[in-house]
Amino acid sequence: MDVQLQKIFDSNYKGKTLYNHFCELYYQMQENKYYKAQSLSDFEDLSNFIKENRFYHLPLKTADQVNNLQDQIFPWQEYCKQQMQLMQIKAKVINATVQNFLKLNALLNNVGYGFTDEDAYLIQQSLKSIAIRDSNIINIRFWGKLFAQNRDYYVIEVQLSKSYKEPQPIDCDEKLNEYVHYVTQDLLEDWALLPQVTRKQMEASRFITYVFSGNLNKEITQYPIFNGKEKHLLKAQILRITHANLLAPRGLYRFDDETKLITFEDEFKMPESAELSTMDGWVHLPPNILKQGRITFYEDPSLKEEELNQMKEADPELERLKSIKDDKPFEQNEGNWNIKIFGETQQYTNQEEQPLSYQIVQLRNYLWPGAITVSNSNDFISIYFGYGNKNQQNSFNPLAPNDIQEEPEDIDEIPEPNPREQPDELEPDSDDERRREQERREAELQQQQE
Repeated sequence: MDVQLQKIFDSNYKGKTLYNHFCELYYQMQENKYYKAQSLSDFEDLSNFIKENRFYHLPLKTADQVNNLQDQIFPWQEYCKQQMQLMQIKAKVINATVQNFLKLNALLNNVGYGFTDEDAYLIQQSLKSIAIRDSNIINIRFWGKLFAQNRDYYVIEVQLSKSYKEPQPIDCDEKLNEYVHYVTQDLLEDWALLPQVTRKQMEASRFITYVFSGNLNKEITQYPIFNGKEKHLLKAQILRITHANLLAPRGLYRFDDETKLITFEDEFKMPESAELSTMDGWVHLPPNILKQGRITFYEDPSLKEEELNQMKEADPELERLKSIKDDKPFEQNEGNWNIKIFGETQQYTNQEEQPLSYQIVQLRNYLWPGAITVSNSNDFISIYFGYGNKNQQNSFNPLAPNDIQEEPEDIDEIPEPNPREQPDELEPDSDDERRREQERREAELQQQQE
């Protein structure tokens, strides 16, 4: 206790300790005969008066210190500086197809998703800045937002030219790493490139349920063992979500069986809103990811032909541009997608006598909560807002309790027998007493016979 009090008295404030302050208080109370402290508040007033009127001598600064003084930068000044740098991106010839996120963000806001106008503009400028960096980028879009424990991840998806080939990990598929992703936790900061994932990492990510921490370099301690950090698992989950939920209207693309390539249809017309509000009007754009963590089946040379055929039958490659109507239904639902219509459903005609509709269609995936596709009669967007985990938990439907049973009938009460005369022989209580009583009677009967 004494040591703690001594530390308190020795506490220093601008060259004066608490002990010195108490000494000055005592001196003023003794010298000023007109001062009479009636309560604790009077004592506090005197203490504040001494603090405010005390002269604190500050040593003069040298010439070098004065000449090298730095201007104080406030947080809002740094924010404005970063924002101006992003807004003043010079317009250059961009060969890539940049998503018009400002226009699509208004579409998302109509269904309850989307960003503010300020954040949407920063995202749009970020798309341009990344497209300017690399000439091999042919397509760039805003992928979505992944929630984390500390700071969330903003994700941008980039598609590179097929002529540009990066070195791939061992046993990995080039088509799996066709999409490149950048992430950031602040739209004014720089974007970080996520690394490529291996086949083993993709295979292990299917069995891991993990809430991201917000640290890209954090080690993953999960079972099964994941040989990588959070940035590798983040890339694996982004790829799984992309290949399962990136949709396109039916008829926008066509698949060539010979070249195995997907190209745009020459004469495509956006379907009417009535067709977009059904599952027949939408198809999966990317191929499905196999259970072994690849797009195309990997034939292990160490396995026999029969084993390879069994593995192919258990994990087949699905057809391209497959309709979402053919998806496996989720639990008791009719399909794997929930379709909801927003806005006015009335059909109109424009000046050219063409059908016109103002309704907006939203498709929400049951298996991957947060994956949505929103469209109207002109545009559509697929985006993700979630934790990056698959919905693998079945709904809890407890059984109803049994019916309450009726009360049993009352038992007739009979008074306890209390005879006036004591019986000659009492009935034994236990089996041993009955046995001994029986032996005694048999012995008496035998003696009478003799």
